[in-house]
Amino acid sequence: MNKTLLQICLILVLGLQVITAASLDINNADEATIMDLETREAVKLALIEHMDEMGPIESFYEISEIAEISATDLLQLKSLIAIYPRRTKSNSRLEDNYRKVEQWTSQEGASEGLIELWLDRLAEPININTASYEDIISFQNVTPVDAVAILKLREQMGTFRYQRALRNAVGLSYYGYRNLRDFVRFDDDPTGQWHLWYSTVMKTIPSTNSTDEEAASPITRNYPPDLLHKLSFSNSRHWKFGMVYNRQLGEANRYFEGTDIPEVKAALTLSDFDFGPIHLDRIILGSYNVTFGQGVVMENTDFRAPRRSGYGWQKRVPGIFTDLSRSQEYAFNGLGLQARLFDKFVFMGFASKNDRDAVLNADGESFTSLITLYPRQNVGFSDTTTLTHPMLDVVNEVTYGGHLRYEFAPGTFIGLSSYESLYDKALQPDPVATIIDSSASSRYLTGIGNGADSEIEAMYASYAESPLWDAARANRRVMGMEFNTVIQNLALQGEIGVLDVDGSIQDISNDPKSLILSAYLQFDNLNLLMLYRDTDLAFDNPYQRSFSNYQKYKSSIFEDEYYLVDPIYVHLYASSPQPQAERGVYLRSRYQLHRRFVVTTDFDTWTRVPDGANYHRTKMRLEFRPTFNYRITLSHKWQKRAEFNLFSPTGYDNIETILASRFRLSKFNQLSVQYTKTSTLFDPRKRLVIGLEEGTNYSSDVGNALSPSEALNVAVTHNLNERFRIKAAVTAYKGFIWAFEDTDFQVFNSLNGNFRYWISAYSRLGNHWSMRIKYSHDNGLATSNYAFGGEGESARSPQTNILNWSQKSDFRFQLDYAF
Repeated sequence: MNKTLLQICLILVLGLQVITAASLDINNADEATIMDLETREAVKLALIEHMDEMGPIESFYEISEIAEISATDLLQLKSLIAIYPRRTKSNSRLEDNYRKVEQWTSQEGASEGLIELWLDRLAEPININTASYEDIISFQNVTPVDAVAILKLREQMGTFRYQRALRNAVGLSYYGYRNLRDFVRFDDDPTGQWHLWYSTVMKTIPSTNSTDEEAASPITRNYPPDLLHKLSFSNSRHWKFGMVYNRQLGEANRYFEGTDIPEVKAALTLSDFDFGPIHLDRIILGSYNVTFGQGVVMENTDFRAPRRSGYGWQKRVPGIFTDLSRSQEYAFNGLGLQARLFDKFVFMGFASKNDRDAVLNADGESFTSLITLYPRQNVGFSDTTTLTHPMLDVVNEVTYGGHLRYEFAPGTFIGLSSYESLYDKALQPDPVATIIDSSASSRYLTGIGNGADSEIEAMYASYAESPLWDAARANRRVMGMEFNTVIQNLALQGEIGVLDVDGSIQDISNDPKSLILSAYLQFDNLNLLMLYRDTDLAFDNPYQRSFSNYQKYKSSIFEDEYYLVDPIYVHLYASSPQPQAERGVYLRSRYQLHRRFVVTTDFDTWTRVPDGANYHRTKMRLEFRPTFNYRITLSHKWQKRAEFNLFSPTGYDNIETILASRFRLSKFNQLSVQYTKTSTLFDPRKRLVIGLEEGTNYSSDVGNALSPSEALNVAVTHNLNERFRIKAAVTAYKGFIWAFEDTDFQVFNSLNGNFRYWISAYSRLGNHWSMRIKYSHDNGLATSNYAFGGEGESARSPQTNILNWSQKSDFRFQLDYAF
């Protein structure tokens, strides 16, 4: 039996050992966990209804008094459940906040801005009887079908009085109901409550702008550590004030120019006011986030998520909201407004003026491109080069725009969007002179591995003036239209964006465009999403965050730091939140075959527009739950590039398999074991394996490169009590591996094998304070490097033996106060 089979057996044996080791804490369990109990359906439903009506269960005698539960059922339940006191409402809500935060930040596609919004709504739930379509759809795993089902039932009933009435909405999925119920109430709070939230985070763990296993790892330094201070306080639902200060890893402290005052983002928000037929959703003065539709026209964040469809864990929240996130480069600062008229028209308007980091041309009066830097600094990463011009806050941008939408029925609407950005410097891209090193300029547009250089060549250029701002020297105007409709259990959505390149908004026939169309079909045990995207090469919209697999400039010369004037310019690709121009179809489905089996499938086929490379990605995941506290998942991914192009030297075939077991023990304790194995086979370089003159095949490891990876991970979560929790994990890996560690997304690469461990402790210091500490250490195995020299026999003998050990430690400290 080989090593792989032993590892697989270890995972299964551990599962069998603990499969019956825990009883379910019935008073503190959610409905989904109760419904997984190995007993009759009627018994589970009776338990849920009894606790809804009577509160927590105090004894098994109380259970015996429930009519639907027989003596045989009671005897069975004694081996399945445990009865502990239910946590108080205030403590439970606070604990749930942090449990949900951990869940949100460890999922693909989560973003800091959404987490803040959901935390606000946990502290101050919305009244479901006055909530709009936008309010309901903004929550995780709540689909347009769910939102429309709630609104239609509300029209029939008039008002919802209790939670079970909400559950009766025809068409509302169980997951939609479960994810919505913690955020809603059934009346307004007339007293108005004060809420204060403060958070500080210090860490040496690098941040990433994308939770993608193929995301680039920007060059960064680990000192000084990343520092975040965030403060927010509000009174009921009508007003809120917040501020945030963020110093990125390896960055100096930030101050407002010419002062010793820390450079903070701040915002004052007034919300939920009625003026006759006009309802003011919110008006924001300061820092805010704007999102329209599918993210084609506008979403001003520094971060991206691959394959962000707007469904499930990849939620996109349309509207204007306070921005207390880490976003800097694309942050808006000014005035934002969102309002409704007669519950039919929705209007959003905004105006912002802010400085942008950019790569200036040699004249200093024009620039090639905006750039997102981690860390933000005016000096390069190379000790041998000096940047011609600084990059921080060198371009002043004025951006204004709006969105107008008409709703024909709940969930059915058409909207128009537009924005214009004005710059105080001409936008004249010149990458050869400013970014690409002179020794590598001949590779631009001709390099074998840089097929996407045409995306650089298609950069948007402008020289223009504006009567709205005397300092304007360039502009960028993007327009769009979106639609949404729900037909029973089918949701149809779409958005098209147009980049105005000729100054004529009446004729868009020659303007580059981007299109997103999607259809979502929802049943009780099955949902299916189909999405089509088509983005033109020249659609260069810096605020586009729509669906894509890869970010802009992937497989271009910007990806190769050694071809650039300074490695810092690799951030043009590595930290770009813009999607790459792609044309393709994406399918995703989730099917619950049986209560114990769930199958999730992803299929994506697309063409990379810059060079026409074909990609295919298929991922299947099977989850098996033999009992309520034990889950086994098997995930398998196939991905290919340039499969149909025999002459392409940059194709590859990637296979990834993950086998995992997770054991849910009592009191939210967990034990998990995961084995990962991947391999990537690159197309052979024919000049290295085939003699061009004689046609002879040669054996060459360089020309036929197989890149294997393997990892074994064991993680445990242990709640010592309701106020103190420890998480720990150990991983042995070799090759390229990605993973979620507590609240951090990490990417590793080890040629010779590494051993990594991390431990985190979370403690409730009181009713309002909490603290989280994490320490991680990566210890590489020894690497032997041999230097050969001389002639003849001496050339075969090693002259030098160098042993290298790679070691790296990181920490994260977080302190939170919530009131």
